[in-house]
Amino acid sequence: MKKILFGIIALIILVGGAGFAWYKVSYGGGTYYVQITKDGKEKEVSDNSGKKFKEYDYDIKSYQKDGKEKRVTFMADHNLRKEAYLKLTVNSVKGVTSWEEVKKSEVPKEALKKLNNNS
Repeated sequence: MKKILFGIIALIILVGGAGFAWYKVSYGGGTYYVQITKDGKEKEVSDNSGKKFKEYDYDIKSYQKDGKEKRVTFMADHNLRKEAYLKLTVNSVKGVTSWEEVKKSEVPKEALKKLNNNS
């Protein structure tokens, strides 16, 4: 009975670990910061039903908390506010997987210094 219980626990741990690893590879990534200084490139696209909508593409330099630079591209469903600071999650395979606006005070000092030098 103990062997079966240990086997089940080991299987649960193995499956849980594999699921977590898959999630980290698919959706995890490093944190980078950007400041929006110009409008995104407007593009009209259609969904599968043919409905048209606009998206705005951004190609911009981003910085990690230690100041390490990486050029990133991402899109938004609206033109982002100029002078806004964004925190990005950048996956090595998928690129930018998420972004959120943050306050200037939330941007690490080294990243902020690099962003201010590029303005």
